[in-house]
Amino acid sequence: MTKKLCVQLALVNVLLASTYPVTASDEWEFALSPLFLWGMSIKGDATIGGATAPLDLSFKDDILENMEAVLTVHFEARKGIWTFFTELQYVDLEPTVEVEIGPIDVKGDISFENTMFELGAAYALSESDSTRWELIGGGRYTDQEVGVDVTIPTPMPPPLDEVNIDKKGGDDWWHAFLGARVSHSFNDKWSFIGRTDLGYGGSDNKAINASFQFDYRFRDWGSAFAGYRYLQYDFDNDSSSNGYAFDAYQQGPLLGLTIYW
Repeated sequence: MTKKLCVQLALVNVLLASTYPVTASDEWEFALSPLFLWGMSIKGDATIGGATAPLDLSFKDDILENMEAVLTVHFEARKGIWTFFTELQYVDLEPTVEVEIGPIDVKGDISFENTMFELGAAYALSESDSTRWELIGGGRYTDQEVGVDVTIPTPMPPPLDEVNIDKKGGDDWWHAFLGARVSHSFNDKWSFIGRTDLGYGGSDNKAINASFQFDYRFRDWGSAFAGYRYLQYDFDNDSSSNGYAFDAYQQGPLLGLTIYW
């Protein structure tokens, strides 16, 4: 999914919003999705100084087998035309990948720790009995810590027959995001939610986020959902030997439960 497509989707959402009047409840409504699953795959590069580690990890073969810890939670509070939401995701991976050290490609052990937190609000532009269009905005925080441990063989005799390189680095950053969200109820049980937004914190700090999910309301207090999410980062704090860059996308299916009260 390209940035141009995400912008087009956001503009379409805003334009279509004018077809319905806003009618929203004045009572507080809350929704919590604890420990939902984002079966993400990662593809791209993480660079620590001069060491570039290609991240080409599938959820089933690489991430699930090398996952050390994971935490996910999403919460929303709605009243009238306003919705406030927050989300926290934490994942700790330790896969083995191909690492580029200058002109040399070798196997390396990677430690990849990623924390993502976002806080935002949604404003209902219009709402009918079945469809609600919202303008969303807020801030997204990302904290990444990456370690690269590689052993390079040499033609020298022991104990100089190999060289070990251990690099650690990372960074944390904020960016603002702006986008649109639509929710549509097919009937009393089934509904659809789609979201797209662009994150921007400077020319070297950009993101594209898009998701959709289908929700099945099995009780007044709960529902199950399944969908898909795409999140792309383009971050580079410095080109020096101590710099850190992350240019990769994360995508995969969403599964979880939501509790309402």
